[in-house]
Amino acid sequence: MKREDINFILQMADKEKLKSLYKKIKDKVGVKILTKPTAQTLLLPVHDPINGGEFYAGEVLTTSAIVKCGSDKGWAMVMDDESKICIYIAAIDAVFESKMFEKEIQNLCDQTLLKQQHIQNEINRKVNSTNVKFDLMVQK
Repeated sequence: MKREDINFILQMADKEKLKSLYKKIKDKVGVKILTKPTAQTLLLPVHDPINGGEFYAGEVLTTSAIVKCGSDKGWAMVMDDESKICIYIAAIDAVFESKMFEKEIQNLCDQTLLKQQHIQNEINRKVNSTNVKFDLMVQK
């Protein structure tokens, strides 16, 4: 797993597990908030499949923060107004390179990805069940 993936994966993680890992980090190395969680909006780029270009579909509410754990800095940007989640993920981002909590971070990411895969499979199953085969509807 790459450090760049942490923000995307962990904002979908179980909040209690995320909080638990954050508390371990805070107790062992400490967490200093350098930039308080700030809500902001970003333009969402969307790929246009027709002409291959991009356009902005609208704005997305995000929250970002910067923290320091020991001598390492961490940053997070998450969807919606989620100040606590943002701080938790920023702290995890800060300790990621030190490999201090490597197993816990990897386990949480793996569990989250597995859970999201199950959710997506269920959505796909429901959508696929509505598939209509028009060639069966043609009279001969």
